Amino acid sequence: MTKMNALLLRNDGFAKTVQAIGNRLEAPQEHLRYGTVPRPTPGKGQILIQVRRAAVNPSDVAFVQGFYGQPRREGVSAGFEGVGKVVIAGPGLMGRFLVGRDVGFYVTPDGSGSWGEYAVTQASVALPLKKGVADRDAAGLIVNPLTAAAMLEMVKPGDAFVFSAAASQLGKLVAALAKDQGKKMIALVRRDEPVATLQSLGAAHVLNETSDSYATDLAAVLEREQPMIFLDAVAGTSSAVVFKAMGPRARWVVYGRLDSTPMEVIEPGELIFMMKQIEGYWTTEWSRRTSFLRKMRVFGEVQNRFRDSRWTTDVSAELPLEHAIERLPQAMAQPDGKVQIVMPGG
Repeated sequence: MTKMNALLLRNDGFAKTVQAIGNRLEAPQEHLRYGTVPRPTPGKGQILIQVRRAAVNPSDVAFVQGFYGQPRREGVSAGFEGVGKVVIAGPGLMGRFLVGRDVGFYVTPDGSGSWGEYAVTQASVALPLKKGVADRDAAGLIVNPLTAAAMLEMVKPGDAFVFSAAASQLGKLVAALAKDQGKKMIALVRRDEPVATLQSLGAAHVLNETSDSYATDLAAVLEREQPMIFLDAVAGTSSAVVFKAMGPRARWVVYGRLDSTPMEVIEPGELIFMMKQIEGYWTTEWSRRTSFLRKMRVFGEVQNRFRDSRWTTDVSAELPLEHAIERLPQAMAQPDGKVQIVMPGG
């Protein structure tokens, strides 16, 4: 039986208390262990990928601690996203098409995580790579770049939209893409440092939520731009304030939870009389219900932006698989940039 090394989950199910989805993992050894296990076998519709590099995202941090929306399985490798080569396919036409190809991939709930030398996932969420896309970009093509491209399809050219936690890697990608598509990004941050960067990338407005003038600035920008879409990774009290300030038919689209305060609706009557909407977004679900041709079009656009350097991945730390657990806390304490785990030979 073929073996592999991986970062394995120590616990099953969910944690007893729910916390915010952040980017810190202070004691990874409580949730992960480095070990050797049998290489997973792909089932119907699945593929086996030899992983070269994997991303570390806030969703990974929440998942390994037990407060993400998916239950843990003890002894299974962690990690949602990575890059590698498809080596084996289970029954199914799509899987056979991908064998031998390099892919960017996302691990579905029935799969085995990317923080290992091999991963299993549904063939439908593994997307073939174009030549010229570097592994450091390909390892994080779905959770951030594909999410950026897919979510921005909700916004019409010429319209404005609000984007929270905009200092993130995803926020930077969205700023540049929105500018190219003629869409006006109202970026919300909590520090002064990212303001100039986001403005240079193309954000129409950048507001610091910690500034004394924030409430006045927000009201003025919302009155001027009349945004209909609020793309939100925070989902706490501050987000509820933004949604309350938006006009009729506004849509609050939640795709993350960086704030542990309650996600409240300040004025429920607005859902009735102003026809506002609150909804969730998950890239895995978008991929499941989106046609293959449309996914290839969007994914092709994403890859082209990396190939011609309109987008770049700001990697702050590259951790060897065997040393990742001990080095994760320090690597993830940095305020900006992506942390990636590199497999032997990757």
